[in-house]
Amino acid sequence: MAGSAGNSAQITDGAACLLLASARAVEKHGLPVLGRIMDSHWAGLEPARMGLGPVHAMAPILQRHEFDSGDIDYWEINEAFAAQILACMQAWQDEKFCNQALGLDQPFSAIPDDRLNIDGGGISLGHPVGARIVLHLLKILERKQARRGMASLCIGGGQGGAMLLERVLS
Repeated sequence: MAGSAGNSAQITDGAACLLLASARAVEKHGLPVLGRIMDSHWAGLEPARMGLGPVHAMAPILQRHEFDSGDIDYWEINEAFAAQILACMQAWQDEKFCNQALGLDQPFSAIPDDRLNIDGGGISLGHPVGARIVLHLLKILERKQARRGMASLCIGGGQGGAMLLERVLS
């Protein structure tokens, strides 16, 4: 998977601020709440396969909650370059890959295109970091009045991280 200026996420300037607080701190200080972290997972894999980190990080979360792709309303998956997200979506549904690499009996169902990176991925929005991708997903859940979302990214050197989020309903 080679990246070029035409198919890779550009370096962008920007910022995101998230405050992680306990229920006690939220109550004490009257803090607004966008959502809560339901689960997270970090995965390591061969550096040559670093773009597949999101698959390795998201799968254990779904297994722990006995979820399939349809149980997640919206997905924000890092798009470091075009082939990377395509490879993740193919691996997600490949029976042999899911069995051998993830130890699953069957692959996950497809992530619907209209639920994945709905405002664009890293190529259009700029390369995300964790806080930006999580905040963006929480804002999507709020805007769409949806319940659950999965944020994930690959990390150079062969890692992946994922976080299952739930919008807090008022």
